[in-house]
Amino acid sequence: MKKIFTSFVLLALAMSTYAQDGQNELKNFRFGLKATPSLNWYKPEDAKKFESNGVKLGFGWGLQMEFRLSSVAVLVTGLQVDYDRGNINFFDTTMFGYDNKEFIYLTKSEFDTNKTSNVVMRLNDRYYRTTYVTLPFYLKMKTKEIGAMTYFGEFGLNTSFRLKSKANDEVTEKSTGTKSSIPDLDNTKDMNLFKFQLHIGGGAEYNLSGSTSLVFGLSYNLGFSNVVKKESEYLYRTSGNATVQQFTGNNFALTIGILF
Repeated sequence: MKKIFTSFVLLALAMSTYAQDGQNELKNFRFGLKATPSLNWYKPEDAKKFESNGVKLGFGWGLQMEFRLSSVAVLVTGLQVDYDRGNINFFDTTMFGYDNKEFIYLTKSEFDTNKTSNVVMRLNDRYYRTTYVTLPFYLKMKTKEIGAMTYFGEFGLNTSFRLKSKANDEVTEKSTGTKSSIPDLDNTKDMNLFKFQLHIGGGAEYNLSGSTSLVFGLSYNLGFSNVVKKESEYLYRTSGNATVQQFTGNNFALTIGILF
């Protein structure tokens, strides 16, 4: 995370120097920083086996860059870090091996029935906390400046690359029937590397001075790719077959930022 932050800072400084060196480029190129608090949820494909368990608060931050195509059209891209959230209830009987001494998931091949620390858990509910690096690519349509305000609408694609993921599980131990919670389990290997979302949004810019503006926006990001591995490496049904799962990640996001 420190490396990503350092890269953002260096890139911002480089672009600031570039902008100061040539005033003509300011009209065609802008950059800035933004924060994106969001309301996130996962939507399962099979409602008979899984259920979305409410909306969770997420957050993102990063760098935004804009390239003017015409007097009203702008190409928007950048780089941001997103802390994605989702919560799923498991209706279908779903098991996984767990080492309660090492606090890790176990695949079937790793599970050792002779080790007392190896137990089988039934998964009831899972809260996902996944970190992504996202590359946005939007077309932004703007009005002319009205007073100090400019209004815009935008649509495009979010392409996200998974960095790491943690899960908080509500479980029942198979042998004893004891219910418990297991926090902060590393389930990175059970998440897909990529996530794709359709982005639709709008907002306004408030001009401070010259090309510098405060930006406020609201967007809906519709997921259309599976955020988890379709056949889990760790989860399995009572039949012994791998659990087949498919969830899309969706959110409403508020954007607050500054463009130079």
